[in-house]
Amino acid sequence: MRNSLRALEGVREVEVDLDENMAVVIYESAKLNVSKLTEATTNIGFPSVVKVPEAE
Repeated sequence: MRNSLRALEGVREVEVDLDENMAVVIYESAKLNVSKLTEATTNIGFPSVVKVPEAE
């Protein structure tokens, strides 16, 4: 999953936690949108959704 996300233009950093089934992706919103990120993970067998961090 990490490599498919890193291959997208505009992705700066990817951290994957397989135990939590979660990835944190830092990306440039001017070059990439969320639908492209979820499409990239879904295409390799990891359907995903965006989880918005809770306000502290």
